[in-house]
Amino acid sequence: MGKLFIILGGLLLALVVLVGTFIGYAAFTGRALDKQSKAYVDAAVPAIVSAWNEQELWSRASPEFERAVQPADMDRLFRWFRTLGRLQKYEGAEGQTLTSFTPQTGKVISGRFVAKAIFDAGEANIEIELIKHDDMWQIAGFKVNSSALAPP
Repeated sequence: MGKLFIILGGLLLALVVLVGTFIGYAAFTGRALDKQSKAYVDAAVPAIVSAWNEQELWSRASPEFERAVQPADMDRLFRWFRTLGRLQKYEGAEGQTLTSFTPQTGKVISGRFVAKAIFDAGEANIEIELIKHDDMWQIAGFKVNSSALAPP
């Protein structure tokens, strides 16, 4: 009976070490992904919104974004966004990444961020959804919210 408890105790200890190692690895890689993705957003958003250049967005678009958005719709949106005027100040993005696993898609690394910016016409929040394909971050969603935007 004593040997059984020793074996069970050893298995429990091995399980605790394994779980702890996994949690530590996930925390370490999660912080690295958050840092990478925030840097990507902080470079991409000013490039896109400083002159409201839709080509800057298309060049960073994920295949998912390209399938969901029609060029004519993007053109119409960017004409509307241009009513905000020139970028006066970019205040940075806040957000985080998420790693998920599903049988259909396997491992998916994504991120959600909100960047704050000030334009000639007022403040705006730019919502960015990212997805990581291989080693490349890409934009999967782009939305601009501002009370300074007149209804379309």
